[in-house]
Amino acid sequence: MEMEYKDPSRKGRWIVLLGLVLAIAAGGAAFYLVSTAKKDAGTATIPVVSGYVAASDIVAGKAVTKDQLTLRTDIPSDPAQNGLLFTAEDKIVGKSLAIAVQKGQILTANMLMSTTAGLGFNILSPLETVGPDSEAWRAISITVSDDRAVGGVLGARMIVDVFLTASVLPPAVPAVESPSPGITPAPTPTPAGNYYADRSTKIVYQGIEILARSGTYYVLKVSLVVAEEIAHLQAEGTAQFSLALRPDQDARILDVSLLGATTTRIIERYGLPLPEQYPAPGDPTRTNPPIPALTPAPSPAASTDVPAPSAAPSASPAAGG
Repeated sequence: MEMEYKDPSRKGRWIVLLGLVLAIAAGGAAFYLVSTAKKDAGTATIPVVSGYVAASDIVAGKAVTKDQLTLRTDIPSDPAQNGLLFTAEDKIVGKSLAIAVQKGQILTANMLMSTTAGLGFNILSPLETVGPDSEAWRAISITVSDDRAVGGVLGARMIVDVFLTASVLPPAVPAVESPSPGITPAPTPTPAGNYYADRSTKIVYQGIEILARSGTYYVLKVSLVVAEEIAHLQAEGTAQFSLALRPDQDARILDVSLLGATTTRIIERYGLPLPEQYPAPGDPTRTNPPIPALTPAPSPAASTDVPAPSAAPSASPAAGG
């Protein structure tokens, strides 16, 4: 019986071709799935928020204008930054930045020099917050002439000590009741001890930050208690303030309980000579002797000497014969 011959190579080629097609399809499906997974994973794990960025370079200290801002909607979300972003133009337009900002930089609230438009400064620093136990900070101004403010070179963000000079009245001895009211006048109170009315100077506030300056007006950051004291002293009218600049490295609050200057203390400390009354009480009054009358200077006398005439010339001798 004759058997039919079949070529096995054709069947093997079809198998190889089918395997190649399946391999290509599996690779494409795998690539598609991986790409889709990466895209979905990136979108799901990195949320974005909206906020304003600088549309152009912004100079520190100048009011921000509307054309310097642009809204960006793809800012990566950051819990430490989200609360500081500006989501409305009116929150930043017209306000000044404490630092220079470059184009494209994200704008945050801690960059502001002031939270009030046109104010030019911020009472609280970016690191300070208001809480139940935080200090009640206030801004108050004092007037200090340049000669009492380090020659007028002081400016914002400098740390100074504040000196107070005030008129001090000594305690008085109570007046004694007049034995005959209406007839004998009651004596006036007299100062007790050796005190007398004079000016007294002492350092009263240490480590005070200057928030702003305009001419001889200095805006200081102080506590509510200190602001109240300064307001009273300025209303009293006779108090004067002086400012002393601190080194940047010195943040100490010193004990000044033994300090304070009066004219008497300065005389005692440096041994200044005391002026004496002249003439002393009881001494005869000394006067200069009377000034004698002035004798007029003699006038030049007329000369009486007449020069003698010169002798006549003698005749020449006759010539011999």
